[in-house]
Amino acid sequence: MAIKKLDNVRLNVKPMFLTLYHEYVFEGPCRFGEGMQLEKEFDLMMAGEKFKGWYKQLQDAMPDTVVNLLEPVEVQRDENFLTTDAMLEKLAEGSEEVDLYYIGYASRPYDLALEFAMRVGKPCAITQACCASSITSAEFLARGLEFYAFEEWCDATEYMTVLRARKALREAKCMCAVRMASSISVSSPDSIIDPEKATAKFGIRFRYVSAHELLDQISYGDPMKNYNTPGRKGLNFTEEDAVAIKKATAEFIENAGTNYMTEENVQKSIEAWYGINKWLDATECNCFTAPCPDLCATRRINQLKFTMCLNHSLNNEAGIPSACEYDLGAIIAKVILQEIARRPTYMGNCFTVPVRNGKRSQLPKALFFTPEEVDEKMDLLGTDGDVVLTFHSVANRRWTSYDEPLRPYNIREFARSGFGATVRYDFAQDAGQVITMCRIDPTCEKLFVAKGEIVASMGYESTNCSNGVFFKVKDSKDFFQKQAAIGNHMPLVYGDFEDQVIELGKLLGLEIVNA
Repeated sequence: MAIKKLDNVRLNVKPMFLTLYHEYVFEGPCRFGEGMQLEKEFDLMMAGEKFKGWYKQLQDAMPDTVVNLLEPVEVQRDENFLTTDAMLEKLAEGSEEVDLYYIGYASRPYDLALEFAMRVGKPCAITQACCASSITSAEFLARGLEFYAFEEWCDATEYMTVLRARKALREAKCMCAVRMASSISVSSPDSIIDPEKATAKFGIRFRYVSAHELLDQISYGDPMKNYNTPGRKGLNFTEEDAVAIKKATAEFIENAGTNYMTEENVQKSIEAWYGINKWLDATECNCFTAPCPDLCATRRINQLKFTMCLNHSLNNEAGIPSACEYDLGAIIAKVILQEIARRPTYMGNCFTVPVRNGKRSQLPKALFFTPEEVDEKMDLLGTDGDVVLTFHSVANRRWTSYDEPLRPYNIREFARSGFGATVRYDFAQDAGQVITMCRIDPTCEKLFVAKGEIVASMGYESTNCSNGVFFKVKDSKDFFQKQAAIGNHMPLVYGDFEDQVIELGKLLGLEIVNA
């Protein structure tokens, strides 16, 4: 399988260097010197040296993990200040593959840069170079052109991450396994109301498949005899797939600290992950979501003996944003976080656990958590305020990169009857770790952004959806009030990326809701 992962996206930056030279030897209000300093050859020699220094600084500032630096283009013009079609055509050659033009100057061909930008309609940037940066920036912005002026080269380096993340959003294609509706899950009505607006706003595309066809083909049956597509060849497992699934199951179990499940039931969840990835490959998608509560009601999940949890964990840690409960808002947030931080995300039910009058609000002692663990965690947290809990059993085994060594984990069943493999991770081992979280609101107009610090774990030794993380925020009451207008699931990533997420939100024209 060859899924085109978003981590491989690079920002194509084209260096553009513009020179003004003099044909005649003379002095005037914007030209001064003496002797050979007034000759054309001297102008061109100085321009060549300036280009070398500028280009070296640009190369050093553009990390190859973020930027694909294209071959530079140079245009020279004399003191008549005439712009020709030949100049513009030379600058515009190959513009269809360019994401950003980076401008450098020798002297003052500012109008040439402007006419070119108005012609190709591509974003441009400059790093401060005397008066050139403010002149160019003002002339571009006044005409509604996208332009970035950076004070230092290090500022440009940092912002390339934001621009690359925007490009990744535009190249994101989410496979949505639909049961009842194409936009909103029964359990996530706080998700994106209008997927087409999300596409117009962010560029992400949604490709819909029948959840029943998907479930049919997560099997070793005859690919011509699936119930929902009889006589049409499906993506059922081949003999080669069977070997790969066995191998992946063995490795998943061998790398775990403790496995509480039968190998047969673990393999069922590996099959779901493998089958979903076959569909991602076939539909040319690089993100995934499915409405697990809606599918639960069909009883097919019970019949097939897997849940989507392990699929989400394995996909996220491999750089494929994968969201629970058909939450399109969470998918977009995951893409934002993963493409800025370049590491896996985690999502879950998110709510504050406040302290009022010296007493902490209780967690529910039913459904998700056992009474014993609730009491234990309440004692552990004491009256330490501003605590939030996020929980879903879709933890990762990697947190700070897609290729770091696997961290310790256990395998435990989701269902108490023994099926549905989940990664159980003890977040307590990461106490003190800073996390960044964000979420898109249902209207695609707002971006919630916050930071926290891990303080404890939840559900490590439990079943079902209970595995989660407690973290401290600046003000839990403020967090609650602002989250209430945005939605439940709150994807998070390890590390402090709050500033970059906010910058991307501004770039996308979103109202920033910062808690």
